[in-house]
Amino acid sequence: MTRIALVCVSPLQHDSRVLRHAALLVGAGYDVRIFAQAPLPATPPAPVSVIPGPGSDTRVRLGMVLRQAPATLLPASADLLYWLSPSRLTTRSDLLRFKPDLVIANDWRALPIAYAAKQACRARIIYDSHEFASEEFTDSWRWRVLARQHVVRIEDRYIREADAVATVSDGIADALAQRYGLARPTVVSNTPAWQATAFRPTTRPVTVLYHGAVVPRRGLETLIESVASWPKEFRLVIRGPAQGGFDQHLHNLAGPLGERIAIEPPVPPDQLISTAAQADIGIFLLSNSTTHARFAMPNKIFEYMQAGLMVISSDLPEIRRMIEAAACGMLLSNDSPEGIAACLASLDAARIDTCKRAALARAQDINFEAEGGKLLALVARLAPKP
Repeated sequence: MTRIALVCVSPLQHDSRVLRHAALLVGAGYDVRIFAQAPLPATPPAPVSVIPGPGSDTRVRLGMVLRQAPATLLPASADLLYWLSPSRLTTRSDLLRFKPDLVIANDWRALPIAYAAKQACRARIIYDSHEFASEEFTDSWRWRVLARQHVVRIEDRYIREADAVATVSDGIADALAQRYGLARPTVVSNTPAWQATAFRPTTRPVTVLYHGAVVPRRGLETLIESVASWPKEFRLVIRGPAQGGFDQHLHNLAGPLGERIAIEPPVPPDQLISTAAQADIGIFLLSNSTTHARFAMPNKIFEYMQAGLMVISSDLPEIRRMIEAAACGMLLSNDSPEGIAACLASLDAARIDTCKRAALARAQDINFEAEGGKLLALVARLAPKP
């Protein structure tokens, strides 16, 4: 049986894309193993080899300084320093013992590990780029100074070793092709699996939902600040996995607004849509200040639509095309607290319900059942079944 490894150097429990891909490949009859960090979902779709985690936030920052920053001055050091991580060495050993025929490397951190399998086992590689790695955090001067050159060097060194490249949006596909002189990568949108969601009319209180990683640079502080100016019948729910105690920071900001804001832990991926469907509006904020942001087509936009929510988002090109084509939401004229509040004040239940119905209609055509076929075609070409 053809063996496929999915390498994901991040917590598996919240990586719905990797979980969907693994389930799809298992269902197609492949022998699949996932290499990923804990925490894991209660019932992963395939056996998992756990990658040791990076440890505390202090160790993460120290690792950036020791293993990434030197590449800012000496780019050639990136390859050597990448392998100073014991967890990467352990993952490489575990992967080689599996002897994969194909490795799907999820994001740049997994590329050197996948290449080790190509050298040792003649494995083929699909590089699945979830982000435009070389520009991902350019709004952070620390990342630009300490980490960017390391990321650029690793991706530049190994992306051409991939036998195929996939990504999540047309913008990233075009950018990767141009930057590295590649054939245009295959776009496999980060859509959820189809599940029927009943239309739920908007009632008071009107719930505005953000779900996703609860981390800086997602506009969450701005979102909380704006609530004081929202119409009184609107409330905010922030739901997702937090890092570095950032959720406590948000709790402190939200405290004066009482029950108008709820900050909740994440739900398992298989409950994500049904839980989101209890809200009315899904919101996403991202500054249009970086190349990476302009290419953003986050999975939460598709999830909001599948859950039957009106979508409100920062005005970013990829998201604008989706919202305008589906007629399922509004784009913010600006991402200030005043701009968010003004947008919500312009809405009534009839307008929200019209967008909710449009989101549900569009979600019938934009889902993983449609997108998954693209991945299966790539896999079949590179690792045909015996």
